[in-house]
Amino acid sequence: MYGLMKKRELKEESVRRGVPEEANREYVQKLSRMINCKTVWTRSGENRHEFEKFYAELEQLFPNLHAKAEKLVFGDGCFFYVIRGKNAAKNILLMSHHDVVDGDDRWHSDPFCAVERDGCLFGRGTVDTKTPLFAELQAAEELLREGYAFEGIDLYIGSSHNEEVCGDGMVLAAEYFKKQGIRFAVILDEGGAITQGQIPGVKCKSALIAVHEKSRHTFRCTARLDAVGHGGFGGAGDSAVERLSRFIAEVCNKKEKIYKGHFYPEVKATFARHAPYMAFPLGLLFGHIGLFAPLIRRIMMGIPAAAAMLSTGASFTTLKAGSELDPQLRAKTAQATMFLRCVREEELYAGLEKIRAIAQKYGVELEECERDYCTPTDFESEAFRQVEELLHRNFPDVTVAPFLLTAGTDARRFTCLADHILRFAPIDLNKEQFRTIHNADENIGVRNIGECVMFYKDYIRMQ
Repeated sequence: MYGLMKKRELKEESVRRGVPEEANREYVQKLSRMINCKTVWTRSGENRHEFEKFYAELEQLFPNLHAKAEKLVFGDGCFFYVIRGKNAAKNILLMSHHDVVDGDDRWHSDPFCAVERDGCLFGRGTVDTKTPLFAELQAAEELLREGYAFEGIDLYIGSSHNEEVCGDGMVLAAEYFKKQGIRFAVILDEGGAITQGQIPGVKCKSALIAVHEKSRHTFRCTARLDAVGHGGFGGAGDSAVERLSRFIAEVCNKKEKIYKGHFYPEVKATFARHAPYMAFPLGLLFGHIGLFAPLIRRIMMGIPAAAAMLSTGASFTTLKAGSELDPQLRAKTAQATMFLRCVREEELYAGLEKIRAIAQKYGVELEECERDYCTPTDFESEAFRQVEELLHRNFPDVTVAPFLLTAGTDARRFTCLADHILRFAPIDLNKEQFRTIHNADENIGVRNIGECVMFYKDYIRMQ
C-alpha cells in the first residue's frame, strides 16, 4: 500500500481554470469589505459593533442567500445558512470561522483595512479564514442566482464567531443538531491548504487534506498533605508541592518516554504520496516507508514538529499551590493540569495506565476534566476522492495527499454528527504567506480568490 508510487505529471500553473478578470475584481471588493470588519472576539464584547457591522455587510453582499436560505444563530454570533435542496437525501456542511486574531505594530498597513499590493490582498483574515468563508457564501449566492436546484442535498454553511478562543459557538450548534437528529454526510472545514515547502525535500505544491486532527484531553492532578505545618519541619519530599513536582518530572522524562510514537495510516500516506517528488535519498526512504519506518520514526521523534504527527503529546499547563500570604506554610494541596493530545485514543489510554502508576507512587490523584476526541476519516473514502478529483481538475499543478492536523478546528465539535470530516480550504500559499498566519502582513493572492469561489461551486455541484 505504501510502496513507491508512480509520479503523476504536474502541469504548469498557467493551465489552471480561471475566472474572468471582471468577476475577480468584484470578489476582491466583496472580500475587502469583510476584511475591514475587526471581528476579534473578546469576552468583554468590546468589538461587538464590528461583528454587527460584519453581519450587516453579509446581508448586502449576499442578497440571494439572505432571501432564500434559512438562518440559524447560536450564542452571540455563530451562524448557519441552510439551503433546502430538491429531493434532499443528505446534508453537506461547509465551515469557516469569521473571528480573527488581532493585529500588532509589525504590520506594514492597517490589518483591518484591506490593501491590494503586488498581486496580493493584505489584511487580517485573508487566510484564516475569511477568504474561504467568502468563497463558500459567494458560491452559494451565485448558484441561487443561477437557479441551481441543489438536487439531493440540503446545504449548510456554518461560521463561528469565537473559534480562535476555543469558544462555545460551534459547541452550541452541535448540541442543537444532535437534539434535532440532523447528521452530515460530509463536513468541509479549514485546516489544510495548498502549500509549498511543508513536506521535506518536496519542491512542488501540495494540497494537504486533513482527515484527522489531534484530540484534547485534560486531567486535574492533585497531591494532598494530611497535616499542614511550618515548611522547616518534615522530611524531604514530605510536601504536596514536592510530591507533585516529582510526579511531573517523571512523566516528562525525555529518556524514558511514555509515548513512543507510531506511523498512523494518514501520516504514512502523506509521505508516501510525496515520495515520487522527493530527491534521493528521501524519495527512496519514504517510497518504501513500510520497510524504513523504524529509522524514519526515530529521526522524526527527535524533531518536535514531526514528533507531534506520530505521538501523543503530554504537557503540564497550570500549577497551583500554597499561599502568597504565608509562604512558610506548607501547602495542603498542590494541583496541576495535564494536557494530552493524541492521534488515537487507544495509544493515549495505554500510556495513561503508566501515568496512573507514577501518580500512585507519589500519592497524586488524577481526574479527567475534558475529553475531546475526533474520529479519523478514511482517505480511501468517496468523500476524500471527490475533493481529490476536484483539486486535480482545478489545480493541476499540485499533488494531493491526506495528512494529520496537529492544530485544532471547529469541525472537531461534530465528530459524532458526521460520516466524514475533511479539513481543507483551496487557499494557495507560498512559504512567505504561510508564515503570516496569525502573524503580520497576512495576505492571499488576488487570483486565488476567484479560484476559491470556483472550487466551492464545483464541490457543491458534485454532491
